[in-house]
Amino acid sequence: MALALSACGGVAVPRGTATPSGTVVDATTGLALAGAKACFVYNGALTEICDVTDANGAFVLQLLPAGDHAVQVSKTGYTTARENVQLAAGATTTIRVALNPGLNSGELRIVLSWGADPSDLDSHLWVPQGTGYYEVYFSDQGDCSADPWACLDVDDTTSYGPETITIAQLQSGTYSYAVHWYAGTGSWAGSEAVVRVYDSGGLIATYTAPNNANEPGASGAEWWYVFDLTGTTLTPKNTLSTNPPHTSAVTSLGVK
Repeated sequence: MALALSACGGVAVPRGTATPSGTVVDATTGLALAGAKACFVYNGALTEICDVTDANGAFVLQLLPAGDHAVQVSKTGYTTARENVQLAAGATTTIRVALNPGLNSGELRIVLSWGADPSDLDSHLWVPQGTGYYEVYFSDQGDCSADPWACLDVDDTTSYGPETITIAQLQSGTYSYAVHWYAGTGSWAGSEAVVRVYDSGGLIATYTAPNNANEPGASGAEWWYVFDLTGTTLTPKNTLSTNPPHTSAVTSLGVK
């Protein structure tokens, strides 16, 4: 547990009554990460107000100023992550941070995270296969050691994520990636859904679900078409639809 100081590492941080706390997990397993360092970011500057996660991946920072800030989380062997957090005076704000294990050259990883509701969002990757596609998703999790050289690392069904797909070897042609609203209430605008794409150098792209309150995920627009990938070029799509970008084995909401 870390308490705010008036100045840390040359960054002046006024004392407050806000408390950011959270859990850090491995993006490829969803399991808690002990020994990760979580530090407060004030006005864009990294401070020395830090805590180290315990065996449950938990951290707490205290006596911080209210407002829009961030928490940076790092651990050896993982890509450093910075999560925005809106702090309120006298309140505890909880976040969940999924750290990406380092990748080898030529590998890509797609990490989906979201909020408490919907309860279940699903990652779908269409891998180019000749004139068609191989769909990697919860019922056909693919293979990272053989064709299609892409696999679903973890499938989360109880809110927050992460739900992660790794591409071990890029194939010729164009990949498509979309998110399916499988279960839950609310809207895409309130889902807090974010997709992050990583390569061996770290984070290369971030996509946030369209902020359109008139597109509720549970009443028609079940698909968020996020991007296409050709070679190493990402082409943003960021559109909501009643249909997936390509034919999918999933056609409606349901229970796994």
